[in-house]
Amino acid sequence: LAHFARFARVFAALAAYREQLCCEASERGLPLVRHPWLHYPDDVEARGLVLQFLLGPEFMVAPVLDKGKEEVRLYLPAGTWVHLWSNQEIRLPGCQGAWCRCRAPLGYPP
Repeated sequence: LAHFARFARVFAALAAYREQLCCEASERGLPLVRHPWLHYPDDVEARGLVLQFLLGPEFMVAPVLDKGKEEVRLYLPAGTWVHLWSNQEIRLPGCQGAWCRCRAPLGYPP
């Protein structure tokens, strides 16, 4: 129940962002949930991703799919990324992205 309450707060906190994405979808035809290739078309690694997605252009989501796992391997395209729960900043300058491991215990998805 605690996890549900926590994510209900996250859902509410993202209301303005989701509304912005809905307007963008209406005006430009872009989906809210996107394959990373949409925003990183020149990144060969991003093209092949099948287990992670973007919520709009700003939130990379990499679900943990294996029971009991508390870490996930994910690809981050070049740029600056901030982990939602820890505020850890990951800088990938230039045009090269990188694979990394991210802790993701139950209730704290990457």
